[in-house]
Amino acid sequence: MLAERIRERLRRERKVWRTALLLSLVFHLLLLVFSHRSAEQLTPYAAAGPASGDPVAAAGGGGMRAMLLREPVEITIPPRPEVPVIAPVEIEREDQPELSFNQIELRQPGEGQREGAETGAGLPGGEGGGDAGNAASGLRRLIPPTPRGIIMAPLDRPSSVRGRDVTVWVFINQAGAVDSVRLDPPTPSGEYNTDLIREARQWVFEPAIRAGTAVATWWSYTWKL
Repeated sequence: MLAERIRERLRRERKVWRTALLLSLVFHLLLLVFSHRSAEQLTPYAAAGPASGDPVAAAGGGGMRAMLLREPVEITIPPRPEVPVIAPVEIEREDQPELSFNQIELRQPGEGQREGAETGAGLPGGEGGGDAGNAASGLRRLIPPTPRGIIMAPLDRPSSVRGRDVTVWVFINQAGAVDSVRLDPPTPSGEYNTDLIREARQWVFEPAIRAGTAVATWWSYTWKL
């Protein structure tokens, strides 16, 4: 009974679909017949774009226009100039021997090798260039530098340096600062040598004086460690 109802319903639906399809076909055929128009014949002179007389239309008059085409100009790029190769020139340098500290000759006042114009001691009140004194007492003698503080070797001394003598040579400039330090001889402990040199570089002096002018000079201190 249920199957019979379903089949009846499907037959009615198919009938409705056939009728609707037929009506649609007839409607489109009538629309095609009554709305048919002939296509507009375009002139062979027509062109795409704005109409003639439009402000944005190109100028023209229906004729041909001549155009002057210039020949392309050939641009010549000059070649890159060649950079001359300069061969390195070897400069001969005179090798100056590097002297160790033990080979530096440190002369004391009065030990010069040049001879003066005259011999003998100077006279008080004389008109010469002498100052009535010798190398130790004359006005040209070197007044040694004077420390502005306590000069001491580092107290933290390893056992390998105890009981040894060490001489510290310092080069004191005109401002009284230490420019260079040398040990003669160095101690067996490299670490203690470094500490001693670092300590000596911090020393400050009144500079040496010769004839009223501060001069740079070497000076030494010797300790028994």
